[in-house]
Amino acid sequence: MCKSSYTQIIEIKNGFEDISLTDQQKKLVISRYISLLHEYRNRMYRYSVAFHTLRLIMSVGSLIVPALLSIQNTSTTAQIQAQVYWIVWTLSLFVTISNGIMTLVKVDKKYYVFNTIYHHLMSEGWQYIQLSGKYSETKTNEQSSHTNQYTAFCHSLEKIRMKQIEDEYYKVENNHPTQQSEIVPPTPFRKSMEQVNGFHPTTVQKMGDKTEEYEI
Repeated sequence: MCKSSYTQIIEIKNGFEDISLTDQQKKLVISRYISLLHEYRNRMYRYSVAFHTLRLIMSVGSLIVPALLSIQNTSTTAQIQAQVYWIVWTLSLFVTISNGIMTLVKVDKKYYVFNTIYHHLMSEGWQYIQLSGKYSETKTNEQSSHTNQYTAFCHSLEKIRMKQIEDEYYKVENNHPTQQSEIVPPTPFRKSMEQVNGFHPTTVQKMGDKTEEYEI
């Protein structure tokens, strides 16, 4: 899978080299797009290995432990019973640790998310190169080209990127139509201050002859 995905990235990079864009546009889109593909490919591969390894340990261990316990109960030799006991204890520990890592790190969720995002990015790139799908027509009903679809493609990339960042770190919400979204989550101090008569604490910063005021 790793070698195949790397080959696909090389092919899509060659496809971008052949489309009708300026050299600067090609450089910018390839730099951003290919770097995103490599990033999500590497993260997808790491979580795929972790996901399948942990699932294998949990599945096989859960089947072996009951079987060994039945053998232990029927064993007549104390030495065999002790060996089976420690094997069961070790397997149970591995199963518990694997389940804990899976739950704590959310390996299963990230495995599905990064696989989905990687293939979504690949699909966006091929649609843009082939001018198919949503890139086959424009809002002004003019003939679709790589030049007039360039901005739409870059915008789609950033939307996919920001959606993943919001899901992984913090959800940026914009409740007020006239205010910009806040990138930094509100602190407990700020929340408590805002609850007092709707007061919004601010910090004043003086730079030369200009004074700027911004929310904290």
